[in-house]
Amino acid sequence: MGKQRILKAYEQLPEHLVVKLKERYPDGFDDHIITFTNSKGEIEVAIPFDTEEVYYLVKLPRTSAAEEEEDVESSQYNEFDNFESLDIADDVTEDEE
Repeated sequence: MGKQRILKAYEQLPEHLVVKLKERYPDGFDDHIITFTNSKGEIEVAIPFDTEEVYYLVKLPRTSAAEEEEDVESSQYNEFDNFESLDIADDVTEDEE
């Protein structure tokens, strides 16, 4: 019989597994993320994590870093719709082309 396979939310992992997970991926999860469709038809993101007894698929929170970065990028310039009304500070010079 093979290893037990468990799908578990990151927030629900016991602390000792969180520590092991961080040791396994010291440089972050970005290169190891996989996506799948859950039973409700929603796309989920997760990372594989293997222990001696169990193969985990650890679901990451819906607001992942990539989604937050996209949100920041898309809303970053919304505050400055009218650049012409901005004043140039005294210590900044305009580049002449």
